[in-house]
Amino acid sequence: MRTDVRLLMVALALVMAAVAPARAQESTPVFTRSEPLGPVVETRPGQGEVLDLTACVAEALTGNDRLLAERLRMGELEGLQRQALSTGLPTLDLVGSWNRSRDPSFALNDIFGGGGGFDLSAPPGADPWFSEWLDDFGSAFGSLVPPPGEIPAQTFWNANLEMHWELNPVKIMGATGAARLSIDQQVSATTAVEHETVEATVAAYFSIIRAAENIQAIRARLANESELLEITSLRYEMGLATRLDTLQAAVTVANTRPELAVAQARLRNEGSRLNALLGRRPEAPLKVANDQPIEMDSLREEAALRLAQQRPELMATQLFVDILGKNKQAQKSELLPYMTLDGAYGYVGREVDSVFDDGHDSWRAAVALNVPVFDGLLYRGQVKETAARIRRTEAELTGRRRDVQVEVLGILANLAMAREVLGAVQLNLERSEEVLDESLLMMQLGKINYVDVLVSESNRATARSNVIISRYEVLTLTAALKRAIGFSPMTPLRDIPGLVTEETR
Repeated sequence: MRTDVRLLMVALALVMAAVAPARAQESTPVFTRSEPLGPVVETRPGQGEVLDLTACVAEALTGNDRLLAERLRMGELEGLQRQALSTGLPTLDLVGSWNRSRDPSFALNDIFGGGGGFDLSAPPGADPWFSEWLDDFGSAFGSLVPPPGEIPAQTFWNANLEMHWELNPVKIMGATGAARLSIDQQVSATTAVEHETVEATVAAYFSIIRAAENIQAIRARLANESELLEITSLRYEMGLATRLDTLQAAVTVANTRPELAVAQARLRNEGSRLNALLGRRPEAPLKVANDQPIEMDSLREEAALRLAQQRPELMATQLFVDILGKNKQAQKSELLPYMTLDGAYGYVGREVDSVFDDGHDSWRAAVALNVPVFDGLLYRGQVKETAARIRRTEAELTGRRRDVQVEVLGILANLAMAREVLGAVQLNLERSEEVLDESLLMMQLGKINYVDVLVSESNRATARSNVIISRYEVLTLTAALKRAIGFSPMTPLRDIPGLVTEETR
């Protein structure tokens, strides 16, 4: 019964179209448009606030794992700076020691009596009483020093405060200078990672919107193809279409449904990627705002190339060359004269309770001038190695600067092309929708068949897809250009000094 009613309605529509074609021209097309994407895109279902692009970037700058690791490296460099400062500071040690030893060396020489008599001969012509007195004194003094084998072991307790200070000004300046430059280098490296993180976040954000727009376009196309299938089936039942037309319409619908499933999976995956960049669990709920600010300002190529030479990566490499120069200076200092100061103050005793008795304190002070003569070519080899490394790094830096110029020129060319393509595909989308409207009206009048309408619908769907892709390319290439010339991808083009031409300001 329902089929008969539908057949009757289609027949009536065809008759009305044949009798009153002008009225048919005013009828509404059966195909639906892909409505503009709403203000919120839900990529991972669940409760949570809606994040715009600014909020996503702010969260990435605080929670991104790679960026956090890069910032933590600053603590390592601060520790190295303290180590470098140690080259100019003295060391002070509190030393307590116990030693027991037997040392017969002072009794092995007959000058000290050697454990026997001490032979003292009177000068020629001396009185006999003086010779006797010398013999008695030698015997008495020699008996004070026992024979070597009879010297006992002795125990000593020591408590000392010992100081050592090496004064090498060239080495100190080289080491501390290298440490300071290492921190500056890390600041530049961290800034570079921040820019890369922001660029990745921007790309992931726009990828989510692109995936959502693609899903919406596929759903609209699927609805239109399903409508075409229904109309073609009715026309086939009335004998106004062939079985081939019906099969073609059914195949088109069957091919579009898996495409929709793939697009939905891509949206979820893009949400997981953005969650990871924000430092969240990939499966966490995520909603983003439909925020796609497109900047179409005219750009100066020479300004972009000039700004790119100051990007953080290049500055970090230049600082590394300076660090190597400071290291070379410190290595050369090992071949120059330097001074050392040593001192000690403490107490000594035979028993623990007598260490700090009056008269048991001892001290020692020494100043030495050290003049390196031959070090086995160690430091000379190190200096030569560092000099060669400096030359290699400078050559790499020159090549890197050229690579940056090539990168910037490539991005500028691609961005200009993407902007032109975006304008063209937007115009093409408008025209393809007009063509589809005309095709639908002509099919209702019976002047064209399903295949012609299907071609128009396919062209409209392709134009819609091209608009989505082109908009994404313009947005991501703009972010890449800002990063390539050393600025955050969130910086407006007009805020970058000298980049935008005066005509577009």
